[in-house]
Amino acid sequence: MKSLIVAVTVVISILFPADAFHSNSFDAIKGCKQYGHVGNYNDPLTYIPMTDLRNLGFTNKSIFFKIAVQGRYDGILRFGDSLYPYTKEVIEIVFGGWTNTKSAGRRQHRTASNQATNTVLAEVQTPMLLSADRPTVFLVELFHDGTIQVRIDGQDHPFLLFNDTKMIPFYYIAFTKWKNDVLYFYDCPVDKYAKICYEDGIMYVNRDEGSHN
Repeated sequence: MKSLIVAVTVVISILFPADAFHSNSFDAIKGCKQYGHVGNYNDPLTYIPMTDLRNLGFTNKSIFFKIAVQGRYDGILRFGDSLYPYTKEVIEIVFGGWTNTKSAGRRQHRTASNQATNTVLAEVQTPMLLSADRPTVFLVELFHDGTIQVRIDGQDHPFLLFNDTKMIPFYYIAFTKWKNDVLYFYDCPVDKYAKICYEDGIMYVNRDEGSHN
């Protein structure tokens, strides 16, 4: 059985029931690693090499991984092609930003003098996405054509979907915060046999165990 989603690259706005976001529990982060020493937004960050991650899933069109975020608002993930991404660009994904009302995907350029410029690739309404009391687990999927989608673990459809036309590589990953303490868990176990396919601007979620035709 397949569910069909038409991909869009413009800003989208989708509303979800608040209780739909908090089906995750602490059992969901068993086997994850906790990211330590979370730096502030403009601090130097500790980037983790992709080669250090043991739990990555693959399809013939994508790579995917799970993370978990616990905090009142402003969970922020970055990834790019450099351990020190100055004078370079990274992808930044914001979970529950703007006091836990919206999420976003954007491209960030940071100069050698540490001045950041953000280009918004997508913004969606996600009220009450995060919780300070328990982690919310996300599955992030990066397609070879530059499409990036973010789903709440256990849900078929992404709440955030955008395209990075520059196709910034996923070689290093880091987490940061704005004005609020946030806990991050990464390298979480994934179903390495999940079949998520993206073809000709259309994404299919294949619930069958067989291969996608």
